[in-house]
Amino acid sequence: MANTNHMEVTLITWGATIMSLKCPDKYGHSTDVVLGFDDLKGYMNPITNPFIGCILGRCANRIKNGHITIKGKNYELTKNDFNGKHHLHGGANGFGRKVWDSYTAGCSVVMSYLSQDGEEGYPGAVLTTIRFKLTTDNKLEICMRSTTSKPTIVNLSHGSIFNLAGHDAGEAELKQHKILLNCDRWTFADYTDPVPTGAIRGVGGTVMDFRIPKILGEYIEKVPPGEGYDHNLCITKNGQSGSLFAAKAWHTKSGRVLEIYSDQRGIQFYTGGRLPPEIIPEFSTSYNSLEEKNINGEENGESYSSDTEHDEKEKLRTKPKRLEFLLGKQGAYYKKYSGFSIQPQNYPSAIHYSHFPCSILYPGKVYCHDLTYKFEVQLANYM
Repeated sequence: MANTNHMEVTLITWGATIMSLKCPDKYGHSTDVVLGFDDLKGYMNPITNPFIGCILGRCANRIKNGHITIKGKNYELTKNDFNGKHHLHGGANGFGRKVWDSYTAGCSVVMSYLSQDGEEGYPGAVLTTIRFKLTTDNKLEICMRSTTSKPTIVNLSHGSIFNLAGHDAGEAELKQHKILLNCDRWTFADYTDPVPTGAIRGVGGTVMDFRIPKILGEYIEKVPPGEGYDHNLCITKNGQSGSLFAAKAWHTKSGRVLEIYSDQRGIQFYTGGRLPPEIIPEFSTSYNSLEEKNINGEENGESYSSDTEHDEKEKLRTKPKRLEFLLGKQGAYYKKYSGFSIQPQNYPSAIHYSHFPCSILYPGKVYCHDLTYKFEVQLANYM
C-alpha cells in the first residue's frame, strides 16, 4: 500500500506481518523504519524470529504458568517463555505463525484466520479478521475483530519493532529517540519474573514515568536487570471511551514522529533487550556467529570420563546461548536495543486477576481493537 506522501507499507500473509514500512524524513528521504527479514525463510524460523512484525494472539503478552480457568474448567496452554514457565503471544504456533487468508477491499487489505478449538490449548474456535488501511494523512489503521464458539481469551496486538532512524540504524540511534507514554500507572512485575504480580503502582518518581517526553538512552539501562524495558503500563483513560492517544516517539535527527492511538487499556513497552534471542546450541549450526562447543565429550583438548560424559553433553545441548546478531533486511545486523515496540493491549495475565480488565470473549460477542500508527515529520525541535 502506498500514498501520495511517499509512505509505503508492505504486508505478507504469514502472521499478518508488516514486512516493510517506509516513510519520509524531514528532507524527503524515505526509509524503512520497521525491523524484519528479506524472505519468508527468515520469518518462518522459530528460533531467530521472536514475533517480529506479526500479529500477537490469540492472547498477546504472557499468561502466568500457561494455565487458565474459564467457567470452572482448567486449560493448559503451550509454555514458550521464561524457560518453559509461561505462555507468550499465543504460544509457539500462535496467530503470528499462521498463514492468513487475504483480499483487497478498496484502499484496504483484509486478512482473516480461523483458529480451531484447542489450538495451543485454548478453548473455542476463534475467527479473526484484521483490516489494514493506509490513509492519505499517513495513518496506518489496524482494525482487529474476533468472534468465538466457546468462552475463551482474546487479546490482540501487533508486534512491529520500530527504529525511526531506519531499521538498520541500531542502538546508538534508538537511544536518541524521545518517548512519551500516556500512562500514569504500571502493572508491577518483579525483575526476576516478567509476569505481573497483580499490584498496580504509580509511575511517578520511577523509570516508568514517560508522561513527559524523555530521551530513551538516559533511562534504558537503569531498568533492572539491565535488559531495558519490557513492561506493561496502564493508559490514562479519564472516563473516556473509544480510541485514545496512547504514545508518541520522536527521532529529532530525521524529524520522524510516530503517534499511537488505541482503545485498549494497556501498553507493552519493549526496547529490544532480548534481541537477538537465546537459542539452544544444537539448533544453531547454520549461524557462524555462535562458537560451537564440542558435544562429543571433548573440550579444550581434554576428554570427559565415561561417568560424566552423558551429563556434560546434555548441559551443552540445553544451555541457552545468545547469538551475536540477527541477520535482518538488506544485510542489517539486529543486536540488543536495535528497535522499540509499543503494543497496545489488555494487561498481561489478566485472566488471573479479577481487578484487571476482563480478557474473556463469549459467544455472541465481538472482540474489537482499533490500533492506529500515525506518522508525521517535525521540521524543528519544539519538545
